[in-house]
Amino acid sequence: MRPNFIILSVIILAAIGSAYYFQNASPQKMINYAPVESEVPKHKQQVVPYFTIKRFADEARTLTLPRDTEGKVVILNFWASWCAPCVAEFPLLLEISDIYADDLIFIGLSSDLTKAAIDKFFNNIDYSPAEQEWISFDEGGNITRNIFQSLMLPETLLIDQDGYIVKKFVGADWTKEEMTAAIDVLLTKGGPD
Repeated sequence: MRPNFIILSVIILAAIGSAYYFQNASPQKMINYAPVESEVPKHKQQVVPYFTIKRFADEARTLTLPRDTEGKVVILNFWASWCAPCVAEFPLLLEISDIYADDLIFIGLSSDLTKAAIDKFFNNIDYSPAEQEWISFDEGGNITRNIFQSLMLPETLLIDQDGYIVKKFVGADWTKEEMTAAIDVLLTKGGPD
C-alpha cells in the first residue's frame, strides 16, 4: 500500500511541475495578446518578439524583427498557398505594399508544408518580390504557432515603427481602406505616442 502512495505522489508532483513549467516557459518569446481590429491603449500593446526570417527568393538574406524594421510600419501576414482566403487577399496586400514602398515592410510568412508549394504558388502568379516585400517559409510553423499563437489563417498583424503590435486582422475580412487608414495614422504620428 505504501509504494502505491509514493508512486501516486511522484506522479502528482510531476504533473504539477510540468503544468507550471509549460505555463511559464519563455513568456517573453510569445505574444499573449494582440488587439483585434481596434485601437488599443499603449500600455496594453506588446512589442513584437525578436525573430529572424530568411527571404524565400534569396535565403542568404535575413531580416530580424524588430531590429531591422525600426522606423518602418510592418504588415506581418500569416498565410499558406492552400488557404483560399489567404490567396484571395494576397494581391491586396501586395498592392498596399507598393503604395507604401518607402515606409513599409510587408512580410508574408508561409505555413505551407514544403518550399515547393510556395514556389509553385508564386510561379502561377508570376511574382517576384519588391525590395520591401519579404516572403518567408515558416518551416514547421515555429514562428506562426509558437511565437504568435496564430492558429487560423490568414491573420495579419500591423506593427508600428517602434515594433509595437497595434492591430490584428483575423481572416481576409478587411478592406483596403481599413488597412490604409490604419497605416496612414501610424505614418502621420511618426510612430506611437
